[in-house]
Amino acid sequence: RWSHYHHPTNEPAHSMKMTKILCISVAAVVLASALFACKRKPSDGQTAVTVGAILPLTGDAAGYGTSLKKGMELAAAELEKQGNSTDTRLTVVFEDDRNVPQAGVTAFNKLTSVDHVPLVLGAMFSAVTLAIAPIAENQKVVLLSPTSSAIELTSAGDYIFRIYPSDSYDGQYLASFASDKLHAKRAALVTLQAASTTSISQLFKKLFAENGGTILLAEAYQEGTTDFRAILAKINEQKPDLVFLAGTLKETAVLLRQAKELGIKTTFLGISTLNDPKFLDLAGDAAEGVLFSSPMFDPESQTSVMTNFVAAYRAKYGQAPDILAGYGYDSVNIAAKAITQATKMGGATPDNIKTALYQIADYDGVTGKMSFDKNGDVTKELRIMTVAGGKFLPYR
Repeated sequence: RWSHYHHPTNEPAHSMKMTKILCISVAAVVLASALFACKRKPSDGQTAVTVGAILPLTGDAAGYGTSLKKGMELAAAELEKQGNSTDTRLTVVFEDDRNVPQAGVTAFNKLTSVDHVPLVLGAMFSAVTLAIAPIAENQKVVLLSPTSSAIELTSAGDYIFRIYPSDSYDGQYLASFASDKLHAKRAALVTLQAASTTSISQLFKKLFAENGGTILLAEAYQEGTTDFRAILAKINEQKPDLVFLAGTLKETAVLLRQAKELGIKTTFLGISTLNDPKFLDLAGDAAEGVLFSSPMFDPESQTSVMTNFVAAYRAKYGQAPDILAGYGYDSVNIAAKAITQATKMGGATPDNIKTALYQIADYDGVTGKMSFDKNGDVTKELRIMTVAGGKFLPYR
C-alpha cells in the first residue's frame, strides 16, 4: 500500500514553505464571517466551500505529494467544469507539511484559524496524520486522509476518516493469502523499523501463526540500509516458503537485488509500497515474481469511471496517472459528495459533513468501491499483484 511512505523523514535543512490556493469558482469565493460558514451564490444556486489539503510538497517526499495534489486539482477542476450539474464548488487551500509532523500541525492550525475550513484532506503520511488527528478531533474538524494506513487511526476519533485501508485490514488480507493461496507453512519477516511497517509485520506474524504457519526468523532494519547480506544469509540457511517484506520500495529493491546475486530462490511477498513504477527501475529483473497487495486501481480498466479519469488526467498533465493521483482524485470527489449532502442537511458544517461521510456506501471511485465503517475506516477490495516481464500484473 502506498501509505507506507508515512515513516518520518528528517526535516530538510532549507525546505521552503509552499502554500498554494487552487480556486475552483468562476468568480472569487468569499467565506461568510462565521466559522465554517459557506456562501450560496444566487447566480447558479451552488454552494461555495473552502477545504484544506495538507501534503508533502517540498522535501524528500515531494514527488509523492505532488502526485496526490495533481489528482486533487483534476477533481476540483472537473467540479468547476460541471457548473450547474453539481451542487458544490470547492476552493482547495494547499499547505506543505514536508512530511514533518510538527509542520503538519502548523498547517492544520493555519487552515482552521485563518481559512476556517470544515474539512482537511490529509495528511499523506501516517506520522503526520497521527499528529494532526487529536487536534482535529478536539476542534471537531473533519480530517480525511487519502493515504494514511496506521492502525492507530482507527481509534483516533469520530471526525477522522481515511480512504486507504488500515494496516490491520492489509495484514489480515496478506496473512490469509499466504496461508490459503500460497499454502506457505514457513515464513521469514524482514521489516523496516517504522511504526506502520512494524504494525503490519506484527499482525502478519500473529495471523500467519494462527493459521498454522511458523515464523522462522524476524529481522528488522533501519531506513537507508544498503547491505542486507547478513539477513539474506540467515534466510538462505532457514529456507522459508516465503519472505514477507514490510518496507519502502527503495530498501526493498536493494534487498531483492542482493537476494538475486546470492541465488536465493523463494517467494517474496510485500506490501503495496511496491506498487510504484520506480520500484521496477530500482529493482530491475530482481523484481520478477515478487507479489504484493494493492487496492483495485487499474489505469487500463475499461470501466467508465477509470477511462474518464485516465483521459482527463492525460489531457491535463500529458502522462498516465499513478495510484497516488487516483487517491487524490477520489478524496476530493468524496469530500464534495459529503459537502453536497451536508448542505442539504442544513449547511456544510463539520458535524453535517461527518454525518454525510458515515452515510457514504459503495462510492465508485477510481481506487475501488468505498464505504466507511463506524470508525471512519474505509472498506474496499484488495488484490494481489505480481511483477512479470517487467510489468505489474494481477496475480492469478
